[in-house]
Amino acid sequence: MQCSNCGHELRPDTRFCTKCGALAPSAPATTAPVPPAQPTSTFGAQPRQSYQGSQMGQPRKSGCGKVLLVLAIIGGLGLAGGGIAGYYAYKYANKKLKSSEAYMVAINALKENPEAMQKLGEIKETGFPLGSFHEDANGTGAAAYKVSVTGTKTTGDYVVVLTRRQTKWSLVTAKLTLANGEVINIKTPDVDVFNGNMPGADNDNIEPPPPPPPTGKIKPGTTISGGILNGKAISKPDPEYPAIAKAAHASGTVTVQVTLDETGKVVSAHAVSGHPLLQQAAVKAAYQARFTPMLLAGQPVKVTGIITYNFVAQ
Repeated sequence: MQCSNCGHELRPDTRFCTKCGALAPSAPATTAPVPPAQPTSTFGAQPRQSYQGSQMGQPRKSGCGKVLLVLAIIGGLGLAGGGIAGYYAYKYANKKLKSSEAYMVAINALKENPEAMQKLGEIKETGFPLGSFHEDANGTGAAAYKVSVTGTKTTGDYVVVLTRRQTKWSLVTAKLTLANGEVINIKTPDVDVFNGNMPGADNDNIEPPPPPPPTGKIKPGTTISGGILNGKAISKPDPEYPAIAKAAHASGTVTVQVTLDETGKVVSAHAVSGHPLLQQAAVKAAYQARFTPMLLAGQPVKVTGIITYNFVAQ
């Protein structure tokens, strides 16, 4: 560096010229060298994205929706399977009932009635029979049901009551109610079925008990007659009043023959008289009854007898 006044050579850190005393010129500012940028390597990793912006504000996706969808599909398949099973069960029951002797007896009586055929027309279709139906091993039984009937001229509801004696079904009463409200009596009872006076429903159906054994030791399984057992009952629940009997205003007394074991429990029961719409409910109630054990020569024995149930129209 030289003095700008006299040209004397000066050291870089001199502020005044040592020869003429003039102010030495300022030394030029130096800038520190910038080191070269070092290359960076990600080793194959993707650069990390910032959580700011769109990702920070977006909701997190949940798998709950998929679970609900799977459950909905499973539930739908279950309902579909149940519906198919119910449909085939209905078809089977409908076919079985309509092929029964009781059903054929009732339908034939309707077809053979001139007044019904004139106003109803040819029968095109019948609905599902709604009511009760049972056959007992001893050749008895009862049926009472309501079925819709579609004819070529009009429609109607057919209500029938049948009884089974000695394995043969017979029509007790039947009536057809047309869509306009007109009632046609297909079969009227020859006797008062509401008071239990039905053909074959007398005491002849009650099997006589065996004669009492001789005095002395009682044989195991001995059965004696107990007559009317209502007063000997420890527990005698009231029977239910069936809905179809309520709709038909059925009432009266139902007689049930029962057999009791040595403990007083009902082991067999069947109705021998009474309105067919009420017999099944009476038999069901009889099985729930309990009686005082009957003793013969100090030993418990089986007993046969009858229980009566009174139904009042509701």
